[in-house]
Amino acid sequence: MSFLIPSILWGLFAAIIPIVIHLISTRHTQQVPFSTVRFIKQLEHDTIRKLKFRQILLLIIRTLIIIMLVFAFSRPVKQGYFSLASNLGQTTRIAIVIDNSVSMGANIDGSTLLEKSKGSALTVFDNLEGEIIFDIYQTSPFKQLSSEKTNSIERIRKILESIPLSYGPDKLWMAVDSAIAISDQAERDSGPVANHEIYIFSDFPVTDLSQWGFSSKNNWRMYLFPQLAIENNLKIENAGVSTLLKMPNQLISIETFISKNGDSIDEDIAVQLFLGDSRVGQVVSDFQAFDEKNFTFKAFTGLSGINHGLVEIPEDEFNFDNRRFFQFEMIEKIKCLILQKTTNDLSILEMGISSLNESMEFVEIKENEYGAIGNTFFNNDVVFLVEPSELNFTESNAFVEFIIDGGSGVIFLGDTNEGDSYNWLEENNIGLYSGVNRLSKESFYFVDKLDINHPLFFEFPSTNINNELPQVYSHANFNPFGKWKELLLLSNHKPLLFEKELGSGRLLIFSIPPNLEWTNFPLKPMFIPLLHRILIYLSSQVNIDLDVSVGDTLILPIPREHLSKEILIKSPNGTETKIIPNYSLENIQIEEIESVGIYSVFLGKEKYTSFIANIPSTEDPFNRLAEHQLEKFVNNNAVRIILPIEDPVLAVDQVRKGTELWHIFILCAFILLLLETWVGRIKQ
Repeated sequence: MSFLIPSILWGLFAAIIPIVIHLISTRHTQQVPFSTVRFIKQLEHDTIRKLKFRQILLLIIRTLIIIMLVFAFSRPVKQGYFSLASNLGQTTRIAIVIDNSVSMGANIDGSTLLEKSKGSALTVFDNLEGEIIFDIYQTSPFKQLSSEKTNSIERIRKILESIPLSYGPDKLWMAVDSAIAISDQAERDSGPVANHEIYIFSDFPVTDLSQWGFSSKNNWRMYLFPQLAIENNLKIENAGVSTLLKMPNQLISIETFISKNGDSIDEDIAVQLFLGDSRVGQVVSDFQAFDEKNFTFKAFTGLSGINHGLVEIPEDEFNFDNRRFFQFEMIEKIKCLILQKTTNDLSILEMGISSLNESMEFVEIKENEYGAIGNTFFNNDVVFLVEPSELNFTESNAFVEFIIDGGSGVIFLGDTNEGDSYNWLEENNIGLYSGVNRLSKESFYFVDKLDINHPLFFEFPSTNINNELPQVYSHANFNPFGKWKELLLLSNHKPLLFEKELGSGRLLIFSIPPNLEWTNFPLKPMFIPLLHRILIYLSSQVNIDLDVSVGDTLILPIPREHLSKEILIKSPNGTETKIIPNYSLENIQIEEIESVGIYSVFLGKEKYTSFIANIPSTEDPFNRLAEHQLEKFVNNNAVRIILPIEDPVLAVDQVRKGTELWHIFILCAFILLLLETWVGRIKQ
C-alpha cells in the first residue's frame, strides 16, 4: 500500500492528543479522608477495573479515529499492475495506436468499432493527470499523425477525428513496433521522460504472435482496448468466371462462394450478379448458422476486351465484404500466322481455324512459306509452325524471340528432308529432336493419358472425349528441356502434346503433323474444337494477376515501345496518379492501392488495361483474438487488457495509481465514532 498524498501522514502525530488528555485526566490528587465517602471505598475493588477498562477503550477508539481520518485524507492506494503514484508529477510519453483497418468498420449499435475506439480514447485521455507528450499513430497505412506536449482534449479530439477508415489490411503489431521505435527515437532526440505508456485500440486480429515482443529498451506500459465482436455476418469469399476459355457470343459460368458466421438464420438473402452496369442474375437463398454455399450463374456477354463484374448481397453488421469485384477478358480478334512448307493448297489448319469466323470476323489468318517471312512475327498473337525443319536461322531466332517476349506458338513436328534439321530447337533450349518412330499401317499408338484439368480439355464440348482421341501411326521422338506439362501421352509413354513456357510466352508442341499419313487426328470430331481452344488459350493473358487486395503492390509489365508514354492510374474514385516505369525491367509498380473497385491503367490517352481491388481476406470481423487468447499472449505485468464492459477511466486510473482505499478508512472512522459514542454513554 502507498499514499498519493503522503505529507498528510504527519497528521498521525495528532493521535497523541487523546493519550495526553487521558494522562491529564488520570493525574493523582491529594487524598483527604471524608466521612461521607467511607462507604465508597468499600466498592472500590468492584468498580475500579470497569472504570479503567472503559477509559482505555475510549482512548484506543479515539486514537484509531484520528489515525483512520489521517489515512483517508492521505489517499492510500493498493498497489496496481504498475504504480505511477511516485511519478505522476513527472512527464509521461503516451503512444496512441488506433487500428483503422477495414475490419474496424463493423457496425454495432449504430456506430463503427473505429468510432467507439475514438470515443473510448477521448474519455480516457480527458481524465489523465500530469504533463503528457502524445504520439498518435494510425495503422493502415501506418502513419504518425502527431507528436506534441499538450493537455488539450480538443486538440486530441481533432487529431483522432481525422483518422479515416481504411480498406487496407490489419498490420497491427508491425504498427506497434514502429510506433515504439519512433517514440523512442524522439525521446533520444529531445531527452528522457519518466513514464512510457502505449494505448492500443483495435479488434485484435488472429495472428502469430509467438515471435513478437517489445523492441524498446524503455519500460513501456501497455493498455489494450479490444472491441465488441459482431454476432452475425455474411461474407462473399470470392467471385469470378470459371469458364476457362472465354469467347464472344457464348455463355460463361460465374461462380461465387458465400460463407455465414453466426448462429442465427438469414432468410431470403438475394445474391445479385452485375456485369458492367447491368444486373444479369439473381438467386434468393437462406443461410443457416455457420453455413457455406456456392452459386453458379450463367451469363451472356458479347463485349470484347476486359469486362467487369460484381456480386452483391444485402447489408449487415459488416458491409465491406458484401460486394466482390471481378474481371475477365474477352478476346476481340486473334491474329494468326501459319507457316508451312508450301501454301499451294488450303491447309487443314486454315480450314479448321477459319470455322471460328462463322458468326463474326474473329480470327485474322495469314499463311506463308518458310524462307519468306523473315523476322516479322511480332504482329501476330499465335504462330503455327508445321514441320518447321526448313526454318532458316533468321526465322528461328525471330520466332524464339517472339515467344520469349510474351508471344504464343504451336509447333507440329514432322520428318526432315535432306539438309534440314531441328537443331534450332536444341540450340534455343526447347528440346532435342531425335528422328521419327514409325509403325506399319496396320498398327497404331493410342492416347493413353489426357490432362482433363488443363484449360484445353476442361469442360470439353464432347459427350465422350475418350472416343474422339486419335490414332497415331508415326510420331517424332522429342525430349523437351526444362519444365514442361504433359497434356497428351501415347500408349508407348511418349508425349503427343506438351506445353512449355519459354520466357514470358508459351509453346504447345505436337509430336505429329496434321497429316493423315501420320495420324487420323484431323478426321476426329475433337480436332476443330481443340484448334479453337488452342487459339483462345494462347491468346489469353497469363502470368499477371489483375485481382489484388487493398494494400498489395501490383507489378504490371509494360511493352517497351510504350515505356516513354505518360502512364496514369485512375482509381475508383477518379483520382489520377502518374507512375514512373522501371525501364530496365519494363514494368510499373503500383503501390497506392487504397480503395475497393476498378482501377484503369492509361498509356498516354489510351486505356491499356485495368485491375480490381477487393478488401483483404484477412479482414474478417470474426477472425479476432478471443479474450482468453489475448490474455495468454499478454501474460505479463506490463500489460493491462481493458474489456468493453469495463469503465475505461476507472480501469486506467487503477492501473496508473492503484486502487484507492480512502473510503474504507472513512467507513472505519465512522464506525469507530459510533462505537465511541456508545461506550461514552455507558453508565457506571
